[in-house]
Amino acid sequence: MNPIAIFAATRWELQAVRRALAADRVATIAGVRYHIGQQSNRTYWLIQTGVGPAAAGSVAGRVLKAQPMSLVMSTGFACALVPAQVGDLIVGTAVCSAQSEGAGTMGADSVLCDEAVRADILIVAQHAGLVARVGTVVSSETVAWQAEEKRRLRRATEAIGLDMESAALAAAAQEYGLPMAIVRTVSDLVDEDLPLDFNLFLRPTGWAKGMQTVISSPSSMAGLNRLRKQSRVAANRLTEWFQCYVKADSESFRSSG
Repeated sequence: MNPIAIFAATRWELQAVRRALAADRVATIAGVRYHIGQQSNRTYWLIQTGVGPAAAGSVAGRVLKAQPMSLVMSTGFACALVPAQVGDLIVGTAVCSAQSEGAGTMGADSVLCDEAVRADILIVAQHAGLVARVGTVVSSETVAWQAEEKRRLRRATEAIGLDMESAALAAAAQEYGLPMAIVRTVSDLVDEDLPLDFNLFLRPTGWAKGMQTVISSPSSMAGLNRLRKQSRVAANRLTEWFQCYVKADSESFRSSG
């Protein structure tokens, strides 16, 4: 059977998955480095895309062109656009893109997530004792760091969760006729501002300006500590879910074989 492709934007998010899969083998395909996880006869490719839709779309396109997959999964952290707790699961029914000016639409670019895979995700979540929020996910080209921007995206799209990569990954999966799934954990909430504008760090010369903002603002440092703690909770919950998922997936694989 073809591998399952698991895409995450950052090394911290990927590490949360790797802890569940003991993915120690590393290989490269089409210039993309990936970790290989194995559970019974099921193989998982863990792939770091980088932050944002352009990076995610480029990496996924190269990987999926070079290697047939059985499933494309977008994972990592997300902002909850509905009432939720840090560490809750965000499980996608569909995904759409937000426009650059911050408006969003459930238009032609909306991609549906696979219903059968989503059902399995929710069963695993229930067995793991994790709370799951289920609905549309919206992907933004930039970091939505202010609460008002998050609420605007919620009003425009009726989405339950916000990230930056899932729409691009879904488009790549759709191009190759592959089922798509989104399972992420909540790291920040709809009514809270992030401690600073993280878009600064995504620009080629933004690191200096971003660090200057942190150094000159003590409140930013306190906010970063809070976000780090929330991200740690989100990472732990993601590891817990994947530990249960790969166990259930391997049992299902053995019974079907």
